Amino acid sequence: MILYEEVKGIIAEILELPIDNLDSSMEMQDIPEWDSMRNVIILSTLEEHFGVVFPDDDIFDLVSVDAYVAEIEKLKM
Repeated sequence: MILYEEVKGIIAEILELPIDNLDSSMEMQDIPEWDSMRNVIILSTLEEHFGVVFPDDDIFDLVSVDAYVAEIEKLKM
């Protein structure tokens, strides 16, 4: 659960949203502040924070807190 909270906190900070306003199942299209440019910032910030590199084939699927958490867990295995 700690990973989830870290990812959610980072995404909320980048989107400049209160963390409680960000639901794990909400997707990029549900949140006006989450545009493609901010998604790139989220992607690079999470890569740096967790020491991972998201595969190019998967980056278009990374559009929710849950998706990022699942991908980070997969890469950290």
